[in-house]
Amino acid sequence: MTTSSSRFFLLVIFLLVGFTSQAQNFAIQAEPDIAINIDRPNRWSFNFGITNRDLLYFNETSQFKVNFIELSHFTSYEVGFYGKLSLGLRYRFNELFEDTVEDEIRITQQYSRSRKYNAIKVAHRFRFEQRFRELTVYRGRYQFSVELPLDGERIDQNEYFLVMSTEALLSLAKEEKPELGQRFDISLGKDIGNGNKADIGLQYRLEDYNLNSFHGLFLIGGLTISI
Repeated sequence: MTTSSSRFFLLVIFLLVGFTSQAQNFAIQAEPDIAINIDRPNRWSFNFGITNRDLLYFNETSQFKVNFIELSHFTSYEVGFYGKLSLGLRYRFNELFEDTVEDEIRITQQYSRSRKYNAIKVAHRFRFEQRFRELTVYRGRYQFSVELPLDGERIDQNEYFLVMSTEALLSLAKEEKPELGQRFDISLGKDIGNGNKADIGLQYRLEDYNLNSFHGLFLIGGLTISI
């Protein structure tokens, strides 16, 4: 990884930490995940994942609390040269860690499109979700992301890459006001060989900013295994 790229990555981290630490209704959480991608020799592909979320800090108090463990699956079908249609199912285990919060089932319909422009990969993702919990929530999401290698013109084995993204969210529920959210991500990844990748980064979330805003900083990271 080049010196200028590493300095840029660290600068963004310091800015995010400094900005969010001054906000009210602020939390720091960790969200690691492991995913397995299965690509078929046709247009079909499958993804299986497990995610854990832990609360580390909330309103000037350090603490540790497991929020949930989530299992997920996506089945995808390539459409055209650059697009994919996907159907996803998630089950979030909340009751194991909090008696007052019910488990959640989430169904996701997704269209994604990604394309490379020289060394830069640009991606768009549209999601519509149904979240079945205490109150059924319907949520629309749009994410824009950019991925670029930090060495050379492409991502080769044992080389680092940078991913930056932003996502807008709109949540709707019966007898509830619409809720708006925005997320910003920056992560550093590495190709560890055979299509497998590891990454670590930060995500800043501004939740319900049209009603009662909540600020969150997530320590994100994971391992993606390709079969």
